Amino acid sequence: MIKDNPVERKKIMVFADKLFREAGLYKTSMDELAALMHISKKTIYRYFPSKENLVREIVKFWLDTSTERVDKIVSGKTDVVTKFIRLLEDYSCEFTQLGEKAISDLQIHYPDVWASIESFREEKIIFYVKKLFRQGFRENHITKIPVEIVIASVSASISSVVNPKFLVVNNFSTAEALKHVLELHLKGIITEKGRKKYFSQQKKHLK
Repeated sequence: MIKDNPVERKKIMVFADKLFREAGLYKTSMDELAALMHISKKTIYRYFPSKENLVREIVKFWLDTSTERVDKIVSGKTDVVTKFIRLLEDYSCEFTQLGEKAISDLQIHYPDVWASIESFREEKIIFYVKKLFRQGFRENHITKIPVEIVIASVSASISSVVNPKFLVVNNFSTAEALKHVLELHLKGIITEKGRKKYFSQQKKHLK
């Protein structure tokens, strides 16, 4: 019996990640992946029984790496306004790197996987928004809006704009649409003190 090789498995995921981002998930075949890596499909199937299984593992990798970055920002020592700005930049960069095709393919061709992403996003939004609001209240950077309202509003807005039909009709990239939604909410919840901090930080980024 051939033992699984963790290094080989990781290598397959790295190549698959690159292909999925560039060409999309739906059109990328296991044959293409095998040819790119100069290995047999049998080797790939030893680690990933099906293409959908590979897609699920890649998405899990995306979510795990995203969570690590967000955890680092949210747990940092900076004020809450600076954290929100960094989160805006991070999400914009992440969705740009992920690619429009990959996102669209997940929604259209892998609805179960996309549903798991939506569920994961909802859970994380609740956790991070509550944590950031507690800090924002202490610093007087965020107004006393019920956090449940903000969570529901952010979640509904993201679900509305991060879909292929909306993006095509309005000529937005996923990164652009998401950045506008998050920026709109941020400007709506910060106090006058927070607003001054926000514009001060924006000026620094423009220099």
